[in-house]
Amino acid sequence: MTHDLLKNVLFGLNVQVQKVVVNDLREDTFYALIWVICNGEHMSIDSRPSDALALALRVDCPIYVEETVLKSSKISSAINEKSTSEELRKWLEGLSDDDLGRYKM
Repeated sequence: MTHDLLKNVLFGLNVQVQKVVVNDLREDTFYALIWVICNGEHMSIDSRPSDALALALRVDCPIYVEETVLKSSKISSAINEKSTSEELRKWLEGLSDDDLGRYKM
């Protein structure tokens, strides 16, 4: 799968995935950044949120969502403000391949 390939390429190039941040919501479209460390330098890579989340789950890195994105999202009310990071992790782990936008062959 593409996400596994991306993980292998990053590790092969000695690039560490630091975190994933869903950082924007414009016209009902989410945007994300993959933060990496390459040769001691912190860099961000623009990504579709589905790809960023799929990679984050594969490399076991933190996933963050900007507060402004949560507040402006139509689904923010579905996530209880008192949800713990563990509850969010369980919800993310429960997503299906279709939820993450993975293509079936």
